[in-house]
Amino acid sequence: MNRIVRIPAILLLLTLSCCAWRWVMAQSSPMPTGESLRVYGPGGPYPAMKECAALYSARAGIPVEVVKGQPDLLVEAVRSDGDLFYNGAEYMMDDFLAAHPGVLDAAGVTPLFARRMGIIVRAGNPKGIAVPEDLRKPGVAVLDVRLENMAGPRHDPPQGLPGVALSVVTGEQGFAAWKERPDLDAWVTYRTWHAQLTDGSLFLPLPGAEGLRSVVAAEVIGARHPEEARRFRDWLTSKEAHAVFVRHGFE
Repeated sequence: MNRIVRIPAILLLLTLSCCAWRWVMAQSSPMPTGESLRVYGPGGPYPAMKECAALYSARAGIPVEVVKGQPDLLVEAVRSDGDLFYNGAEYMMDDFLAAHPGVLDAAGVTPLFARRMGIIVRAGNPKGIAVPEDLRKPGVAVLDVRLENMAGPRHDPPQGLPGVALSVVTGEQGFAAWKERPDLDAWVTYRTWHAQLTDGSLFLPLPGAEGLRSVVAAEVIGARHPEEARRFRDWLTSKEAHAVFVRHGFE
């Protein structure tokens, strides 16, 4: 005797909704065979952006490739085949737009999710650092990442950067230096970098709205796939994308 298999209504609804969304995406935005949506940006938000790209590709059936690098060194690649560009903070995007006019749609810059700034200190906090002013204590070796522009949160004076034992350009270089240089006592940076550490270090957050900076994204002018870039950018503001960013240390 044949048995009737009953599918829970919520499961059926979710399945049909997912299938319908993929069908609409496929019909409205065909992607030529062998091509992918090209997304460029710096290394800090890269892990979250890469995971979002994989999730979106599976949902929409549209290949999304994320390429990381130092923003100023990515300009020609963005011009040639970029569809979407993200940057690690609003001020970074403003600087990029000013330095490279005509590359991105400035009117379409979209805030995504915020990263908390703070101070990473060694396990057990041996130097007793609690607030940015403590970075001025004698004998505290500070790691500086120039692109992260943390002079303000460190309260550094215009005439110099006290206590800076090592200065590098990118967050990825800072991350490598923190792991390789145990003599560095503190790094004013983002929680997202601390989320990738496994050395027992502590993160001391800077409170309030002034302790937050948002990752932003913008479409490339003359993009090969402008409609798909716009859809992906809009999806990056969704609750589903937010859950991915939160797993990587965003708020």
